[in-house]
Amino acid sequence: MDTQTETQPLVCPSHTTHYAAMAIVGMLIGTIATYSYVAMRPVDPATTYEAGFAAAKKLVEESSVGPMIQSMGEVRAVTGTITSVSGSRIALRVQSVNPFEDQNLLNRAITITSDTKIVKLSQKDPIKFQSEMNAFLKASQSASNPSLTPPAPYTSTSITGADLKVGDTISVTAGDNIKSSKEFSATEIQVQPVLSAAIN
Repeated sequence: MDTQTETQPLVCPSHTTHYAAMAIVGMLIGTIATYSYVAMRPVDPATTYEAGFAAAKKLVEESSVGPMIQSMGEVRAVTGTITSVSGSRIALRVQSVNPFEDQNLLNRAITITSDTKIVKLSQKDPIKFQSEMNAFLKASQSASNPSLTPPAPYTSTSITGADLKVGDTISVTAGDNIKSSKEFSATEIQVQPVLSAAIN
Protein backbone atom coordinates (compact mmCIF):
# COMPACT_ATOMS: atom_id res chain seq x y z
CA MET A 1 0.00 0.00 0.00
CA ASP A 2 1.39 3.38 -0.99
CA THR A 3 2.28 5.75 1.80
CA GLN A 4 2.17 9.47 1.42
CA THR A 5 4.24 11.76 3.60
CA GLU A 6 5.74 15.19 3.43
CA THR A 7 9.36 15.41 2.40
CA GLN A 8 11.89 17.85 1.09
CA PRO A 9 13.43 17.14 -2.34
CA LEU A 10 16.84 15.49 -2.30
CA VAL A 11 19.36 18.22 -1.54
CA CYS A 12 22.90 17.86 -0.27
CA PRO A 13 23.58 21.01 1.80
CA SER A 14 27.31 20.28 1.73
CA HIS A 15 27.22 20.64 -2.06
CA THR A 16 25.31 23.93 -2.20
CA THR A 17 28.49 26.02 -2.29
CA HIS A 18 30.00 23.65 -4.85
CA TYR A 19 27.02 23.98 -7.22
CA ALA A 20 27.11 27.77 -6.91
CA ALA A 21 30.83 27.79 -7.70
CA MET A 22 30.26 25.48 -10.68
CA ALA A 23 27.60 27.82 -12.08
CA ILE A 24 29.89 30.84 -11.74
CA VAL A 25 32.84 29.02 -13.30
CA GLY A 26 30.61 27.75 -16.10
CA MET A 27 29.47 31.27 -16.90
CA LEU A 28 33.09 32.47 -16.78
CA ILE A 29 34.22 29.80 -19.23
CA GLY A 30 31.26 30.50 -21.51
CA THR A 31 32.03 34.22 -21.54
CA ILE A 32 35.73 33.70 -22.29
CA ALA A 33 34.98 31.09 -24.96
CA THR A 34 32.45 33.40 -26.63
CA TYR A 35 34.87 36.31 -26.54
CA SER A 36 37.59 34.13 -28.07
CA TYR A 37 35.18 32.98 -30.77
CA VAL A 38 34.13 36.51 -31.73
CA ALA A 39 37.63 37.99 -31.49
CA MET A 40 39.22 35.40 -33.76
CA ARG A 41 36.55 35.58 -36.52
CA PRO A 42 36.94 31.86 -37.32
CA VAL A 43 36.98 30.32 -40.74
CA ASP A 44 35.94 27.03 -39.14
CA PRO A 45 33.53 27.96 -36.30
CA ALA A 46 33.42 24.49 -34.73
CA THR A 47 37.19 24.11 -34.55
CA THR A 48 37.78 27.64 -33.29
CA TYR A 49 35.05 27.38 -30.64
CA GLU A 50 36.62 24.19 -29.30
CA ALA A 51 40.00 25.90 -29.20
CA GLY A 52 38.48 28.91 -27.42
CA PHE A 53 36.71 26.70 -24.89
CA ALA A 54 39.91 24.71 -24.26
CA ALA A 55 41.83 27.96 -23.71
CA ALA A 56 39.16 29.28 -21.33
CA LYS A 57 39.11 26.00 -19.41
CA LYS A 58 42.89 26.10 -19.11
CA LEU A 59 42.72 29.64 -17.69
CA VAL A 60 40.30 28.48 -15.02
CA GLU A 61 42.40 25.39 -14.24
CA GLU A 62 45.44 27.59 -13.71
CA SER A 63 43.56 30.11 -11.60
CA SER A 64 43.24 29.95 -7.82
CA VAL A 65 39.75 28.42 -8.20
CA GLY A 66 40.83 25.56 -10.46
CA PRO A 67 42.49 23.29 -7.87
CA MET A 68 39.56 23.74 -5.50
CA ILE A 69 37.06 22.65 -8.16
CA GLN A 70 39.12 19.72 -9.40
CA SER A 71 39.79 18.43 -5.90
CA MET A 72 36.11 18.47 -4.98
CA GLY A 73 35.28 16.04 -2.18
CA GLU A 74 32.94 13.09 -2.18
CA VAL A 75 29.90 12.88 -4.42
CA ARG A 76 27.06 10.74 -3.13
CA ALA A 77 24.17 12.06 -5.21
CA VAL A 78 23.46 12.86 -8.84
CA THR A 79 20.45 14.23 -10.68
CA GLY A 80 19.57 13.49 -14.26
CA THR A 81 17.08 12.20 -16.81
CA ILE A 82 16.30 8.53 -17.35
CA THR A 83 17.22 7.49 -20.89
CA SER A 84 16.34 3.80 -20.58
CA VAL A 85 14.92 1.31 -18.11
CA SER A 86 15.69 -2.39 -18.25
CA GLY A 87 14.48 -4.37 -15.27
CA SER A 88 16.47 -3.25 -12.26
CA ARG A 89 18.90 -1.20 -14.37
CA ILE A 90 18.49 2.46 -15.29
CA ALA A 91 20.53 4.51 -17.74
CA LEU A 92 20.83 8.08 -16.50
CA ARG A 93 21.96 11.20 -18.35
CA VAL A 94 23.47 13.28 -15.56
CA GLN A 95 22.88 17.03 -15.29
CA SER A 96 26.15 18.83 -14.57
CA VAL A 97 27.43 22.41 -14.63
CA ASN A 98 30.98 21.32 -13.84
CA PRO A 99 33.29 22.17 -16.78
CA PHE A 100 35.82 19.67 -15.43
CA GLU A 101 33.32 16.81 -15.46
CA ASP A 102 34.61 13.67 -17.12
CA GLN A 103 32.41 13.37 -20.22
CA ASN A 104 32.32 9.60 -19.74
CA LEU A 105 30.51 10.12 -16.44
CA LEU A 106 27.63 12.09 -17.92
CA ASN A 107 25.96 8.76 -18.73
CA ARG A 108 25.71 6.43 -15.75
CA ALA A 109 24.17 3.04 -15.03
CA ILE A 110 22.09 2.78 -11.86
CA THR A 111 21.19 -0.53 -10.25
CA ILE A 112 18.03 -0.82 -8.14
CA THR A 113 18.35 -3.31 -5.28
CA SER A 114 15.80 -4.72 -2.84
CA ASP A 115 16.99 -2.07 -0.35
CA THR A 116 16.56 0.89 -2.70
CA LYS A 117 13.94 3.34 -1.47
CA ILE A 118 11.99 4.85 -4.39
CA VAL A 119 9.61 7.76 -3.96
CA LYS A 120 7.77 10.12 -6.25
CA LEU A 121 7.57 13.76 -5.20
CA SER A 122 4.44 15.73 -6.05
CA GLN A 123 4.03 19.44 -5.69
CA LYS A 124 1.46 20.42 -3.09
CA ASP A 125 -1.55 22.45 -4.06
CA PRO A 126 -0.16 26.03 -4.02
CA ILE A 127 -3.07 27.35 -1.95
CA LYS A 128 -2.65 24.61 0.65
CA PHE A 129 1.11 25.15 0.83
CA GLN A 130 0.67 28.93 1.19
CA SER A 131 -1.78 28.32 4.04
CA GLU A 132 0.69 25.99 5.76
CA MET A 133 3.50 28.49 5.29
CA ASN A 134 1.41 31.32 6.76
CA ALA A 135 0.63 29.15 9.78
CA PHE A 136 4.32 28.29 10.17
CA LEU A 137 5.37 31.95 10.01
CA LYS A 138 2.77 32.89 12.57
CA ALA A 139 3.84 30.08 14.91
CA SER A 140 7.51 31.01 14.46
CA GLN A 141 6.89 34.56 15.67
CA SER A 142 5.28 33.47 18.91
CA ALA A 143 6.82 30.07 19.58
CA SER A 144 9.32 29.54 22.37
CA ASN A 145 10.85 26.74 20.30
CA PRO A 146 12.93 28.32 17.48
CA SER A 147 13.56 24.94 15.81
CA LEU A 148 10.16 24.65 14.15
CA THR A 149 10.31 22.87 10.80
CA PRO A 150 8.83 24.73 7.82
CA PRO A 151 6.23 22.88 5.76
CA ALA A 152 7.48 20.80 2.85
CA PRO A 153 6.39 21.98 -0.61
CA TYR A 154 6.08 18.36 -1.75
CA THR A 155 4.36 15.17 -0.77
CA SER A 156 6.13 11.86 -1.17
CA THR A 157 4.57 8.60 -2.39
CA SER A 158 6.36 5.25 -2.32
CA ILE A 159 6.61 3.61 -5.75
CA THR A 160 8.50 0.70 -7.30
CA GLY A 161 11.14 0.43 -9.98
CA ALA A 162 8.43 -0.59 -12.43
CA ASP A 163 6.94 2.91 -12.08
CA LEU A 164 10.09 4.60 -13.38
CA LYS A 165 10.00 5.63 -17.02
CA VAL A 166 12.15 7.20 -19.70
CA GLY A 167 12.10 10.98 -19.43
CA ASP A 168 11.68 11.09 -15.64
CA THR A 169 14.01 13.46 -13.84
CA ILE A 170 15.38 11.69 -10.80
CA SER A 171 17.79 12.35 -7.96
CA VAL A 172 19.81 9.31 -6.95
CA THR A 173 21.79 8.77 -3.76
CA ALA A 174 24.41 6.11 -3.13
CA GLY A 175 25.99 4.69 -0.02
CA ASP A 176 29.52 5.29 -1.26
CA ASN A 177 31.49 8.00 -3.03
CA ILE A 178 30.38 7.89 -6.69
CA LYS A 179 32.51 10.77 -7.94
CA SER A 180 34.27 8.50 -10.45
CA SER A 181 31.74 5.65 -10.67
CA LYS A 182 30.27 4.88 -14.07
CA GLU A 183 27.93 2.34 -12.44
CA PHE A 184 26.59 2.14 -8.89
CA SER A 185 23.72 0.87 -6.76
CA ALA A 186 21.15 3.37 -5.51
CA THR A 187 20.14 3.63 -1.87
CA GLU A 188 17.37 6.10 -2.70
CA ILE A 189 15.72 7.43 -5.85
CA GLN A 190 13.45 10.45 -5.87
CA VAL A 191 11.35 11.16 -8.95
CA GLN A 192 11.26 14.94 -9.18
CA PRO A 193 7.93 16.69 -9.68
CA VAL A 194 6.83 18.59 -12.75
CA LEU A 195 6.47 22.07 -11.35
CA SER A 196 3.32 24.05 -11.90
CA ALA A 197 3.02 27.83 -11.79
CA ALA A 198 3.10 29.25 -8.28
CA ILE A 199 0.31 31.44 -7.00
CA ASN A 200 0.90 35.12 -6.36
